[in-house]
Amino acid sequence: MGMGTKKQERFKPSAGYIQKNHPHPVTSCGRRRSFMQDDSPMQLTDASYEKSNRKMRAEHKRDTGKTLGSRQTSGTGKRRVSFACRFAGMKGPMKDSKGRPTRKAIALKKWGFGSVGAASKFCNNNKSKK
Repeated sequence: MGMGTKKQERFKPSAGYIQKNHPHPVTSCGRRRSFMQDDSPMQLTDASYEKSNRKMRAEHKRDTGKTLGSRQTSGTGKRRVSFACRFAGMKGPMKDSKGRPTRKAIALKKWGFGSVGAASKFCNNNKSKK
């Protein structure tokens, strides 16, 4: 049985196992990702924002032993002024490519600001002059 006496057949690559009617699209690397769909669970909603906020606050308390203050949605408290000044200077859109609000927009809304301009105006009117 000599090698090369019989012409070897070329390997024909197969398409692999194709799942029909799978709800999630295939990525460029061949995996399936659920977050690529419009109705995905990764879509940011008020509920998911609150959930991630609770998780972050719990981690902070566990790590430091201190409790973070709650949102100040009205008034001219120092923390609210600080938040407004910090977010007034943030770059980035208020809506994503599909018209949904970004995390920045949701945070501004939760703190009582309708836009970056409103936060900027509030900041300029209320920050302490040194």
